[in-house]
Amino acid sequence: MPTTVVQTHSPISLSRTYIRTLALMVLLLVACVNYKQLIQFYSVFSLASTMTAINKDQLLSQGLILDISYFFAITLLLHVCWAAVITISCRPWFQHISNDTIKTQIWLLLVLLHFILALATNAYLYPTSLLSIFRNTPLSSLPFITLLTTLLIANFLYGLMGILYRFIYWGWVNSLLVLLLLSGGVLALNSTIRNTSTAQARPNIFIIGIDALRPDHLAFRGADVSLAPHLNALLSKALIYDRTYTPLGRTYVAWMSILSGQYPTTMGARFNLAPPELVQNRFPLVQALSKSGYQTHYAMDERRFNQIDEHYGFDKVVGPKIGAADAIISNMADLPLINLLVNTPIGKYLFPYLYINRAYGKVYDPMVFNEEVLSSLSLTSPNFLAVHFCQLHWPFTSKDFVELDFSRWDGNYNHYMYQQMLKKLDQQLYDFFQGLQQRGLLDNAIVYLLSDHGEGFMLPQEQLQEADSNSSPRINVAAWGHGTNILDQQQSQVLLAQLRYRNGQIINKPHLVEGLFSLVDIAPTIFAKLQIPHEQQLNFDGQPLPTATQFLATKRKIFIESSIPVRSINSSFINEKKVMSETASHYEVRDNGRAVMKSANYKQNIALKQRAVYYRHWQLAMLPHYDDLVLVDTTSQQWQRLTNYHGDAPWQDMLSELCKHFAHDAGINESNDCRSSVSPSTTQVEDPHDKSMKVKNGVINSL
Repeated sequence: MPTTVVQTHSPISLSRTYIRTLALMVLLLVACVNYKQLIQFYSVFSLASTMTAINKDQLLSQGLILDISYFFAITLLLHVCWAAVITISCRPWFQHISNDTIKTQIWLLLVLLHFILALATNAYLYPTSLLSIFRNTPLSSLPFITLLTTLLIANFLYGLMGILYRFIYWGWVNSLLVLLLLSGGVLALNSTIRNTSTAQARPNIFIIGIDALRPDHLAFRGADVSLAPHLNALLSKALIYDRTYTPLGRTYVAWMSILSGQYPTTMGARFNLAPPELVQNRFPLVQALSKSGYQTHYAMDERRFNQIDEHYGFDKVVGPKIGAADAIISNMADLPLINLLVNTPIGKYLFPYLYINRAYGKVYDPMVFNEEVLSSLSLTSPNFLAVHFCQLHWPFTSKDFVELDFSRWDGNYNHYMYQQMLKKLDQQLYDFFQGLQQRGLLDNAIVYLLSDHGEGFMLPQEQLQEADSNSSPRINVAAWGHGTNILDQQQSQVLLAQLRYRNGQIINKPHLVEGLFSLVDIAPTIFAKLQIPHEQQLNFDGQPLPTATQFLATKRKIFIESSIPVRSINSSFINEKKVMSETASHYEVRDNGRAVMKSANYKQNIALKQRAVYYRHWQLAMLPHYDDLVLVDTTSQQWQRLTNYHGDAPWQDMLSELCKHFAHDAGINESNDCRSSVSPSTTQVEDPHDKSMKVKNGVINSL
């Protein structure tokens, strides 16, 4: 008799289902990445290829490789776990169904529902994400997300309980649940008890920096109050220092000057990403406050170009991880599962480069950053906090779309977005101050509000006018961005204000203090105000800020300088690929994964700087590749070549001080302008009304 062969196949098992789910997850992951490639102006791979074309060795840094490998490993692990969740969710259905075709259909349906939930939640929470394809549809509504989440969680828990039922003694489970509930109650009670601090004998010191904030966009300079209502309300009660300038319009350098009380020429940081060995990274202010019992904190929500960390003497540092991997990871990370986990408590460990990172603007949550900073502060010891908010920085994006306000549209996209982001920044500041007050940290506090630099938008109404229209050659008196042109007054002018709190209320009298001030004045002010004991001789370039209602420092001069000239940055639309292509050869990635400027390029780039000195209402500027000095009258907003000037501006004294201040820079002593500068003693008469002040042994002394 003929033998009948019956073909059999094994039924669909959970292990087989898991492998299929994981394979599909990887496929969907690749599809999402390719979709982003299609709609992005430039991709992470184009950035990487640009870096590789410039210097392949830079991508072989051990720290950079480890950081990127960790990101890939975590991303893969999360999708492995997600595949396990879907597989466990299939178990209850597979137990009651024997038909493999139906099992496959149920599996595909669960995979589809999970993926829809991830995309829908991503669109609801982060509508500016590139993968928010369900944005403004019923799928991204809260009722739909809540319903689908409930169903899928219930399905998963039912499947999980079926697995655990065979291995777990349920008496233990009940005991564990009771223990968890009791522990939660104790923690909640403890949190309530420790929610506020008692007023300290020594005041908390808060230096609150706002990136790129221009004073002319605030009410005290005549701007619309509604642009920043909460900030303007604070400033209406503050002591505001009218004409304050940043030593250099870049965040890292500005903060180095703030914390050291020194100009870049003194403390060594002349550019962002300065080589650590060329910079004085110990601040006498921070050291002295630590010895006096203060808890010292530094916090910043974008650290791509700012290397200040615990090595600079702070007890705690809050912010995303520092490293060259930041730019690469931020460009490839916009995936639903990653986005949904970034702002959770576990996000800081899974994605240290993305958590509270303003540079990852599609997901950055300002309130999460606020809470992270506030929770780090001590409720039992006085705090010194230097915090910087970067929400106002380019590229002016956020996780939510800005409101359309056509009344503010002036044809300049960057300027319009800047104004809309100022409103969001204002709300973040309001929340932060509320948090300080609720914790009792403003019961005895001194607050400094400042900006690190301004921002140039090439607005016609704010550009300097040439006094002599027949002079040649013409020069650029304005530029986009910050730190790019010292003649653009809006790039160098910054906010500086002081507030004194007692019992949560502002007690100082509001006033606008006239005169010339610099960000280097803050550190000596704190030393003088608190009379902090110190062992070493203080070498401050700044002066203590006055508290008097009038301050006429008629002899004081303020110095500023530009950063490295980058043509691709001076544009209304910054192409990161072009910027990297133009600048990457100046930098190296070290073994710790951090990018720093090469020492040789660092010294060469100093010679390319623009430099200027302010005195009263005059600015004298020295520009590389320009054969004359430029004199600016900041009152009339006019400039002219010095060789064409015949007025009474004290330019000889200004030039002498300018050459003296930058004397150690390459090429300065060889400059014809500096060699021919006139000694100030032969041209100037001492002003008997000068009120300049310096710090000696922690006490203000008038000279």
